[in-house]
Amino acid sequence: MRKLLKACLLVACVQGITLSSLASAQYAPAIDFESIMNGYFDDESGLINFTDYRVAFAPEAPFNGLVAVLDAEGTIVGQHKFFPDYANREGVFAVIRAVGPADVTLTTPGLYTIVFVVNNQPVTRFAVRLEETGSGDDPFDPVKKYGFDGYWRTMAHLTMKTWKDEQVPEITMWAGSKDLPAGKRQDMFVARLLRDGEMVAHSRETTGHIAQGHFEPKYVSMYHPHTRRQIPNAELFMLKDWQVDGAYEIEVIRQSDGKKIRSYDFDVVDGEIQSIPQSQLGYESATDFVLPRVLRKGGTALEMIEAIWIQDIKR
Repeated sequence: MRKLLKACLLVACVQGITLSSLASAQYAPAIDFESIMNGYFDDESGLINFTDYRVAFAPEAPFNGLVAVLDAEGTIVGQHKFFPDYANREGVFAVIRAVGPADVTLTTPGLYTIVFVVNNQPVTRFAVRLEETGSGDDPFDPVKKYGFDGYWRTMAHLTMKTWKDEQVPEITMWAGSKDLPAGKRQDMFVARLLRDGEMVAHSRETTGHIAQGHFEPKYVSMYHPHTRRQIPNAELFMLKDWQVDGAYEIEVIRQSDGKKIRSYDFDVVDGEIQSIPQSQLGYESATDFVLPRVLRKGGTALEMIEAIWIQDIKR
């Protein structure tokens, strides 16, 4: 953490920002984790493009912020400022926009940290790993290729949608090339919900698609157990069904070979689905806080709803 803070101070100096303390507020600004995960990461060139991000507990304008990419040694390999004017603001939320073009291209495999800095203080960090996926030795394809790995394979969240005036949890997870068997361009998955080791629900076998390319969000609903022939009449697994106390696991199974590619564990206590500790307000360290709000799918620019974050701790 000391190295991270030192690097962020260096970022501020490079950008010519006068160091000052954050404005007095109950909570420090935090970047919406999902808006980072859904950002543009090119799975061939190693390019990261910084555009718009949602921030909670946004300070009063003008916004004084930047994003930097640090290598494993804490060296800044790229940085970009955000516009001082918010693209949108509503309540404690705002949309910040990078001054473009805002690209960083990574070509050395290894671990990197994307750090968001507000008023000269690091507020959110996001670790990624760059891997070489093509050496460029093929005379017919002589270009080196790279791919990203990271939280896309460990994080997921639950949000609520409504069906017949009742709440239904929807799982958002991410999947991409790294979830495919070697040599395959596509596959499918099925998600199963286990309570105390017993399967109580699963997704429809016909809806979980995995495609080549960088990780993309996948939206998964659970249904009471059913056969393939019963899919059209399968009964949704409602929120009230999830609220039975116990130890839960969502396992995601690749259909072509039965390999488990995700395993999210969480508990339900007194009828409440327990989220990861990092999503609790006041979590320390603050740079690892995962905002328990996401943009409502199909909503307006700042229509934020509660998200229950869960994690694959086995990976």
